[in-house]
Amino acid sequence: MAISQKLNQRVRARPDEDEIEEFSDELASDEASDEGDSGPEDEEDTDGDGDEDGEDEDGQSNSDGSSEADANVTPSLQTISFGALAKAQASLGKRKRDPSTSHDAASSSSSRKRTAPSPPPSEPQEYTKKPRQTLSHRSSKHAPTIQSSRHAVTRKRTIIEPPAIAKARDPRFDSVVLNHSIPTSNTAALNKAAAHASKNYSFLNEYRSDELAALRKQLAIAQGKVPGKKGKQKNKAKAGDPQEAERLKRVITSMTDRQRTFERKEKEKEVVAEHRRKEREMIREGKKSAPWFMKKGDVRKEADTKRFQEMGGKERARALERRRKKVAGKERREMPWGRRGVDGEGE
Repeated sequence: MAISQKLNQRVRARPDEDEIEEFSDELASDEASDEGDSGPEDEEDTDGDGDEDGEDEDGQSNSDGSSEADANVTPSLQTISFGALAKAQASLGKRKRDPSTSHDAASSSSSRKRTAPSPPPSEPQEYTKKPRQTLSHRSSKHAPTIQSSRHAVTRKRTIIEPPAIAKARDPRFDSVVLNHSIPTSNTAALNKAAAHASKNYSFLNEYRSDELAALRKQLAIAQGKVPGKKGKQKNKAKAGDPQEAERLKRVITSMTDRQRTFERKEKEKEVVAEHRRKEREMIREGKKSAPWFMKKGDVRKEADTKRFQEMGGKERARALERRRKKVAGKERREMPWGRRGVDGEGE
């Protein structure tokens, strides 16, 4: 009908009331132009949602063919408010879009898609792992080690126990001799136990001297020399083993140094024991109220003096020469590098 055509037309709101009459005149002219138009033009003006209703209404209007009804509708439209027209237009649905505008919109959207940056590739899904259980630390370093219950037990099993290996036991460090129950803070008890052990096993020093003499004989054989009855040496028929001779030399040097150190410590112990005996006698006689204890340096000097007094003439000269070389080597090491060559030429 003509009413639906009028309602589908675009309406502009005007704030002035004087323009209402002009708007009614425009509506009348639009009706006259619409009546002269053909049916296909009416179909283009209608929207997509109300096509079926528009065709039925157009068919009815063509069948009626009366222009008197259109003339009666014009004054009724003049009384309709703009709000009612807007609501009616909204209820009928949106108008058909222009194909040209829709094509432009599609092309613009496609161009935007082309220019838009491609989204970053989706990262591989990370599987969350269960938090690892941390073992509690030990309360102290002496506490037993804490091990997880998930620790895999080894699949290896001992079928045959290996035979027990015989271990050498040194009586100087045996629990029978040294009582390990003595606390380390009690130095007097430890020294007493060590002195007791060295006294009980003093025969080991005699064995050491006999072993040293036997090693010297083996060294002479390895070097291809055998001592004669009167002290003379003669060459052996077969040459000795030089590697064995070098090994025996190292062993003899080590044992000699160890024996010399043991003798020096024994001298120092004798010096300390004699000094304590003298101090005890002086306190008993009333000459002293408190004992005086020797320092380690004084004990060492007293022991060296006593050892030199007990030496023979040749042994003393040999010891003095060894001492002189030791002091000269120490002074040479402390001397600047530039003066070493000058002093060496002067000597």
